[in-house]
Amino acid sequence: MPKWLVRLKGDTFDLEDFPALLRSPELTITEENGSYYLESSEFDSLTYADEVRERSVALIKMINGAAKLYRDNFRGISEDGVIRIEDNGRRHHYIFAEAVLTARAKLSANATVTMSNGTQVTVNQPSVIETWLGLAKKYKPVSEVLHFSRENTWFNLYKIFEVIRDDVGGEQIIEKNGWVSDKKLSQFTQTAQSREALGDYARHASKKYRSPTPPMSWAEAKLLIKGLILNWLRTKS
Repeated sequence: MPKWLVRLKGDTFDLEDFPALLRSPELTITEENGSYYLESSEFDSLTYADEVRERSVALIKMINGAAKLYRDNFRGISEDGVIRIEDNGRRHHYIFAEAVLTARAKLSANATVTMSNGTQVTVNQPSVIETWLGLAKKYKPVSEVLHFSRENTWFNLYKIFEVIRDDVGGEQIIEKNGWVSDKKLSQFTQTAQSREALGDYARHASKKYRSPTPPMSWAEAKLLIKGLILNWLRTKS
């Protein structure tokens, strides 16, 4: 049976940790002669290279979201062509014109996250990314959160909050679970919506959305939403 590989683009410095992070039949990244390749059981039923590429782009988006959540300075990897390996070992290479995603950054085996209540959680198992990607396949909201985690913007942080809020049944549940305090959540949402606070980065242009005093800083907003995501993901495991 022919086998499909998707070549990945990115600096070796950025890619070299992935073979240890993704190693299941559903998602595997391997290194061969300095190049890195994505394999997936989801490619097995596909016939054409463009189908494999389309599916790989969706998978890479989830991988980027999970890796970005795992390590803040991770920016992304991208598809760099499809390879079909025949039963006799012959390889056919398919190259596509446009790039899909960007690349850079270095993963670490450890990441310490400070929650809204001041406690710290150390994520020290590389397989945590595999766990998140597995949850994304089971739960659409997890897939959506990883999708929006690919880029750090006020828009995306707010979308992540909305997905989690809707999934758990409202802001009150978030507060009741102790994930974010009512005061901090209000400061975040008011800041995100206020053009007075964020200018063109705000969700709204109307002057009726006033800035809180003080507005939430960008660094604090990222930390708040990351803590929210990690607390919520534990309920899905």
